[in-house]
Amino acid sequence: MHLIKSLMPGCGYLLLSILFLCSGSCRRSDQAADAGEQTVAHIPPQLQANGLSSLPGALYQSQASSPIRWQPWTKETIERAKSAKRLLFCVVAMPQVWSCQKVLNSLSENAEVVSQINDNYVPVLIDGDASREIGLLVPDLCLQIGKSVQLPLFLWMTYECDPMAWIPVQATEDPGAVFATSNEMVGQMWRDSMDYVLKNSQMDNGERRKKFLQRKLAKVSSDEPDQDAIRSIRKLVSLYDPLSRSLDETGGLFPASSLDVLAAAASRPGIPEDLRLRSTDVAKSITSDLVTSAMLDPLAGGICISRKRGSWALPNFSFDCSSQARAVVSLFEAYRATGDRRALDRGLEAISFAEKEFSTADGLFAIGLASPVDQEKWMWSVEEVEEVLGAEDAAWWIEATGMKGLGNIPLEDDPDGLYFRKNTIGMKSTIEEIAARQSMTPEQFRPRYEAAKAKLLAVREARLGRLPRDENAHAGATWRMASAYASAFSVSGNEEYRDKALALLKRGREAFAVGPRLRMFTKDAPESIGAGRAFLYALCLQAVLDVAAVTLDESLYIWSDDLATTLAELFIGDGFLKECPESAVLLDLPITDLAMIFDDSTSGLISMSESRLAVLGRPLVAQLSGLASPFPLYAVERPVSHADLILAIISRHFMVSVLVGEGVQGDLLRAVQELSPRMVHRQLAKPDHRVPPGMVKIVFSDGTEKTASSADGLRQGVLPENAN
Repeated sequence: MHLIKSLMPGCGYLLLSILFLCSGSCRRSDQAADAGEQTVAHIPPQLQANGLSSLPGALYQSQASSPIRWQPWTKETIERAKSAKRLLFCVVAMPQVWSCQKVLNSLSENAEVVSQINDNYVPVLIDGDASREIGLLVPDLCLQIGKSVQLPLFLWMTYECDPMAWIPVQATEDPGAVFATSNEMVGQMWRDSMDYVLKNSQMDNGERRKKFLQRKLAKVSSDEPDQDAIRSIRKLVSLYDPLSRSLDETGGLFPASSLDVLAAAASRPGIPEDLRLRSTDVAKSITSDLVTSAMLDPLAGGICISRKRGSWALPNFSFDCSSQARAVVSLFEAYRATGDRRALDRGLEAISFAEKEFSTADGLFAIGLASPVDQEKWMWSVEEVEEVLGAEDAAWWIEATGMKGLGNIPLEDDPDGLYFRKNTIGMKSTIEEIAARQSMTPEQFRPRYEAAKAKLLAVREARLGRLPRDENAHAGATWRMASAYASAFSVSGNEEYRDKALALLKRGREAFAVGPRLRMFTKDAPESIGAGRAFLYALCLQAVLDVAAVTLDESLYIWSDDLATTLAELFIGDGFLKECPESAVLLDLPITDLAMIFDDSTSGLISMSESRLAVLGRPLVAQLSGLASPFPLYAVERPVSHADLILAIISRHFMVSVLVGEGVQGDLLRAVQELSPRMVHRQLAKPDHRVPPGMVKIVFSDGTEKTASSADGLRQGVLPENAN
C-alpha cells in the first residue's frame, strides 16, 4: 500500500491510503483474466432504498430519511454488495460527535454527491460507538496516513470487508469536495481492475492483521507497577501549566480521568507525601479552572465535553449523556480531594441537566444526538444581558461571570476577531459571594439568582430553536448514569440518588440484558449493530460495583460475577482482549482497546473492576485477569492516555478496604456508604475477618489494619496518617 497525496483546492491536503496499481499493460492483463468482472452485476432491490428506518439508535434514525440509500453494517449488506459488484462507501460516525451530523447532512443536501454515491457504491453508515471495533480502527487508519484522529471517516471497502481507501473529514471542510476527489480516484481504480483491487486490498489487510497481532501480543508490562504508577502520576502533575490554566496532552477534552487520578493520589495512603501534596494542589487548580469556566454552563447545568482552542473560555457547545455522567463522577471525586464545594454543586446540576435532556419515556437514558450549533447563539454582549435582566441585576451578573464590554474570549482563542464584543459565561463567583456583595444572605438572594438564570436561559433557548432530541435508550449512557447516581449519593447523602441508582440499574438490566448477554439498544438489531462489545460489559460491571458499594446489596455482587464470567467467555482472543464478540465480527482484524481514545479504555475499565472484585474474594477468570491487570510501561510517559489504567493500579497497590462488622448501623453505616465508591473497597465482614460487632475494620495494602466505631473515626482512618 502506498500513500497518495494530492492538493485539493479549498480543502488543504487530502491523504488517501489506496492501492498503487501497476502499469496499464499489467492492468489490462488482469482484466482479461478476471472472470469475476465479466459476470453481470445484480443490484438487489434492498439497495434501491434507504435501509435504516428499522434500526435503533440516534445516528441511524437521524439518516433514515436521507436520499442517500444508506444500508446497515451487516453481513447481508456485504453479500448484496458482492452481488452488485460494488465497493462499500462507509461513513464511520458517532452520535455524540457534532461534526458527524454536519457532514452527513451536507452530503444528503448535495444532489450530485447523492447521485454518485447511490449509482456507484453501496453506502453504509456505521455507528462507531455501538460497533465500537470500527470506531477503534479509525485512529489506526488516521495514523497510517499521517492525519489526526477525526470523525466522521470516509472509508471505502471491498465487498470482502478489506479497507481500500479512507480519509477523515474535518468539520471545516466541504465533505462533497472531499468525496468528489476521492471518488474520482477510487472509482477509476475499481473500473480499471476490480480483481486487482480485491486481491491487493486483501493482502494489505492481511499485513495490517499481522501488525495488529504483533502489537497486541507484545509484552510491555511493568515489573514494578506500583512504582511506575508513581512515576506516571509525577508525569501527570508536571503537565499542568499554571499560566495557560490547562493540562497539556488532553487535546481540549474535559479532563475527567486525569482529575480522577489526581484526586485519588491526593488521598491514598502509600503515595509519597510530596506527590500527594502536589496532586492536591494541581487538583485544586484544575477544579477551580473548570467550575468557573464556560465549560460548565451556569444556565442549564450541562458540561461541555471539549473546547475549541487553548482555553476553557471557548467550549464546543456540545453535550452527550455519557460524557455528562463521566464528568460528574470526576467532579465529585475532586470535591472529596479538594473540599471545593463548587465541584459538588456543579456536579449535581449536571445530573439534573442529564435527567432533563437525556431521559427517555421508558425510564432509561439516551446518549444524545449532537448537532452543529452556531457558537454566537451561546454568547452574550453586555448590552444584551442588560436588556434581558435590567441594569440592577445585570450589574452583579456581569461581575460574577467576568463579562466585558469588548468580550471575554482570549485573543489566542479568537485570532480573527470573530467574537468581538461577545462573551461566554462561566460563574466566577459563588452565590454566597454574590449575595454578600448585595448585602443579602444566600437564602434571600437565591430566588433573584435563579430568576436571572431562567430569563437568560429562555432567551438562549429561543435563539437556538428546537434542537433534535434523542429518544433511543442507550445502554452505555444508562450504565454511566447509574454510576453517577451512586456517586451523587455518596457525596451528598441524599438517599434519593441511591434509590435512583438502584431503580435505574434494575430497569437497565431488564431492557439491555438478554440472558447473560448485553445489547446496546432496547430494540432488536443485527449483532453487528447492537450486540454488546467488551467496553459495554466493562461499563456495566463498573456500574454494578458502584451501586453495590453504596448499598452493600449481595445480589449485585452475584450479577457482577455473571458479567465477569460472560466477559471471559466472549472476549478472550488468542492472547489478547477482543473488543467485538465473534457473533458480530464482519471485519477480520484483532481489534482491542488499550488506550483512552474516545472514552475510557476497555482494558482500563476491566482492570479497575478486577482490583475491586479481587478484594471482594471474587477474582476474574485467571486468563482475563492476566490480560486486564498488567500495567504497560508506555503509560508512564503517556499518563493522560492511560489515566484509567493508572487509577486501577492505585486502587490495587495502594488499597483501602473497609470490612463492615455485624450490627453496624446509623451514622457509621452511612459513613461507610459515603466513602468513594471506586477508591475505597467495602464488604460485609465474614467470621474469619474477626471484626467486632458494631465496628468496621480498615485494611491497607501493606497489611496494616485499623478499627473504627464512629463515623468520624472511619473518615479519618481511611486517610493517610499525615493528611489534613
